[in-house]
Amino acid sequence: MTAFVLMLLCGIASTGRADEGGDAGEPLRILASTNDLAAIARAVCAEQAEIEVVLRSNRDPHSVEVRPSTMRRAAHADYYLAVGLSLDLWAEDIVRGSRNRDLVMIDCSRAITPQGVPEGKVDASMGDVHPEGNPHYWLDPENGALVALFLAEQFGEARPALADAFHKNARRFEETIAGRIVDWETCLRGRSFVEYHDTWLYLANRFDITIAGRVEPLPGISPTARQLATLSSTIRTDEIRVVVRDPFHSESPVEFLERETGVRDVVIPSVCEEGRPEAYLATFDRVCAALESAVSP
Repeated sequence: MTAFVLMLLCGIASTGRADEGGDAGEPLRILASTNDLAAIARAVCAEQAEIEVVLRSNRDPHSVEVRPSTMRRAAHADYYLAVGLSLDLWAEDIVRGSRNRDLVMIDCSRAITPQGVPEGKVDASMGDVHPEGNPHYWLDPENGALVALFLAEQFGEARPALADAFHKNARRFEETIAGRIVDWETCLRGRSFVEYHDTWLYLANRFDITIAGRVEPLPGISPTARQLATLSSTIRTDEIRVVVRDPFHSESPVEFLERETGVRDVVIPSVCEEGRPEAYLATFDRVCAALESAVSP
């Protein structure tokens, strides 16, 4: 009996050490709110992860219908990657509905310094304002690098045997962004445009872009005819040639501005098309190409 107990204890101890060390051969199972977070996670994990995404690239990330099928996917995941800053509040419903007690939810906004934090009290009269700051932080490529380094730290704790590989991958992604940012800087610095929603703050601050106005008078609030007339005057005075909007934004207000001022309607998805590192980097190439094309004669 004593020998049996000793064998049992040794078996438990051995199992515990294996859990702490992690199984380098077993991929992490990750569910991400957006393609951008999935792309960054893929840059960190390479082939050591199975990654799925909740939000389609042409959908508004502020509002998502949570489906039972999504909860089932979360039920088998190790990690849930959330944008945070009150953008994907629906993610909490997914995690809760999964009933997966082992699921770790990572708020990726912890990796960055939020911008556009409102001053004073926030209430419904201000529209869809995010009290913690503007949540579109992935549109600064340097924030993408910060998120990668942050995720390498998180994933390395779960897979210690792969921690060095995760950190090397994150550093390589950071170096790639640093190399590409020079070209993006050359293309984007000094440009100006009107945006539809309060989306491009981080991009504008990174590359010294002037956002001359917004179609929405308040976030998530449709403009009135008077407000569009005022914006038309700004566009003419400041000689703005481009209005930038996501595919899910209404065409009607921008069509009015086109008729009144001759400004061009430029549709640029703010969420990358696929959950791959190349797709995340291509977001900024796409912004450059779209703005250059729109202002060319």
